[in-house]
Amino acid sequence: MDEVILGLDIGTSSLKGIFLSGRGEILAKYEVPLALARHGNNGEYVEQDANDYSSALIELIAADLQSSALIHRVQAIGLSGHTPSLVPIDIHGLPTAPVMIWQDNRARVEADQLAERFGNPQEIVGTSLPWAPSTTAAKAFWLRRHRPDIAERTRWLLQPKDFLGFALTGVALSDPWSTKGLCNVRTQQPLSNLLGFIGWDTNVVPELRDGFASRGKTTREAASKFGIPHGIPVSIGWSDAMCGMLALGVFTKPTSFIITGTSAIVGSSSATEPYEDQPLYVIPESCAPYPVTFGPTQMSGGSISWAAKLFGVTENELIARGDGDTSASVPTYLPYIAGERAPLWRSDIRGSFTNISVAHGAGAFARATMEGISFAERQVLELSQERTGAAAREIVLSGKAGNDSRWLATRLRTMGQSLRIVDDPEITCRGAAILADAMLTQSISQSTAKLSVSGEVHHPTAADLDYGLRHYQLFIEEQRALLTKQRES
Repeated sequence: MDEVILGLDIGTSSLKGIFLSGRGEILAKYEVPLALARHGNNGEYVEQDANDYSSALIELIAADLQSSALIHRVQAIGLSGHTPSLVPIDIHGLPTAPVMIWQDNRARVEADQLAERFGNPQEIVGTSLPWAPSTTAAKAFWLRRHRPDIAERTRWLLQPKDFLGFALTGVALSDPWSTKGLCNVRTQQPLSNLLGFIGWDTNVVPELRDGFASRGKTTREAASKFGIPHGIPVSIGWSDAMCGMLALGVFTKPTSFIITGTSAIVGSSSATEPYEDQPLYVIPESCAPYPVTFGPTQMSGGSISWAAKLFGVTENELIARGDGDTSASVPTYLPYIAGERAPLWRSDIRGSFTNISVAHGAGAFARATMEGISFAERQVLELSQERTGAAAREIVLSGKAGNDSRWLATRLRTMGQSLRIVDDPEITCRGAAILADAMLTQSISQSTAKLSVSGEVHHPTAADLDYGLRHYQLFIEEQRALLTKQRES
């Protein structure tokens, strides 16, 4: 019988799983919602319960057993998950505290102290890493300082995919890129000086291996708990960003890309590492087959969810209104409703609608929201192409909004480049499955060619290019005005 590969992705809002054939066909897919708790001043505490990850996997496998029972044909399992998050566990693999996910910004003081103490992160971390509250190091610092009782019970500091990996195999392992900030991504060694400064021992950092390496096989305990057969190899896995990149072919040749989701992952891979990478991340050659210069935005799909609630419509209705709007111009939207990551790395700034006219109706505001999201992506993309010297030929685009045809006109109008749309909303799951297959083939390029999907190219018109350039400049001007105002205050 044809081989079956299972790719699992722990996202911000759900656990997703796809069963792929050896030809890359989706045989079945399942999604189980995950709860998110937001509290504290301005919603800075953003948490999940790691036990929900296990419960969601039990539910996902049960759904498969009730329908097609593909799990009994699975030859390998690949893992993906959101980062940078913090999952502290005890010696038995049980969570000692709620998961501080990537959106959590409570550790502002700690981030400032890390920046003051360690300065430019290049030398210590091995890559550009803004000392932001969202980083793993700042979160670990906060946990030791404010919850020393929890820290004392904690054996390892993991990422969500690694928590699930421990539950499946009984082994604490991770990859260097997911653990950046607690390790040097080039030497793959724990940062003893930094960990000592924030009050942790180096042994809280799990052993690090390549994402396409095996972390072991499913245990009998996992088989009993999850309904997964005993003895299936499980990959170390990568972050959701890297898994999405993998499925888009970013690690097989120089490629510019956008992966849409709650946030957007935007960047370019290149044959050689760029000399200058601030204010973007660089995944070095020690972590991936091709170096990648990229940045995550804070709110992409998150802005759509917020705007839909604001205007009292569903997300689908908001997108339909924005796509259907024919106004000559629309307001300028800065999508910083929860701060911004790349390229600003400011958790304190806030978004706005400006250049508002009495002629602007609900459709214009919906379209402005979509355009503002896209312009934020364009800024990161152009920075990545500038750093890597990538030719501005086409952008590979995928993810939930990337595959929505109602977004196509907006992105052609705003991005200033041709788009190759890869119609695969489960792109991170596919990347996880490719990692799993690479354990069997021992070749990332072979597994990528076998399991990835191609896309259709769309080109902007001259009018699109003109509109995009003019309104992108308005976006940048409003951004500069906001940053100037913040400095003056």
